[in-house]
Amino acid sequence: MVVAPVHVEMTSAGSGGRAQVTVTNDSNHPLPVETSVEKMKLDENGGHTLSKAGNEFMVFPPQALIPAGGAQVFRVQWVGEPMLGESQSFILAVTQIPLKMSDGKKGVQVVASLGVNINVAPPQGAASLKLVGAEIATDRDGKRQPTITVENPTKTHALLPQFTIRLTGDGGWSRTMAVGELSSTIGIGLVQPGKRRKFTLPVDLPASVSKVQVALDLKPKR
Repeated sequence: MVVAPVHVEMTSAGSGGRAQVTVTNDSNHPLPVETSVEKMKLDENGGHTLSKAGNEFMVFPPQALIPAGGAQVFRVQWVGEPMLGESQSFILAVTQIPLKMSDGKKGVQVVASLGVNINVAPPQGAASLKLVGAEIATDRDGKRQPTITVENPTKTHALLPQFTIRLTGDGGWSRTMAVGELSSTIGIGLVQPGKRRKFTLPVDLPASVSKVQVALDLKPKR
């Protein structure tokens, strides 16, 4: 089972309130799947807590039997509050439905469940991030990398890879991380409204750098 995309950005009003998720069955057997939605909250270290969502979404079809080698498009529609007060984040789970064993047959079924991260932003407002702290972390291999803590003071969620990050240190050392550069290492880098997140940046610091200064470009691309 292949699900794409695994990250969806939506708005609570207008055309941005609709999205599509495609599930592909790359096996040789029919694939029965069902969908469900849960609300997601993140802590400072990126740990997530899931809770039951209400009726904010309509997903059609809610279930499907995807033929071998085939694909099914699921239409996702926001039907919650159009004038959302602040961004909300959800996980759309696409879960394989266990098949009924034929009479007399025994075995263990392994079923898959894949999640799609959905962020829903208010129709107005822009995200921003402010730097709360910066330090240097050393991993088990002795590599020294900058760790930053950022805070989102707005009502709109922010995605760290959409920001330019400029690092400077002792002896004139500097490094600029362009928009999108972090996506392959930290994922979407979600910072929810009013929350803080801590990120370790994939930059190996030279031994001469004992302290790092960080500047963020506060004009994310949406």
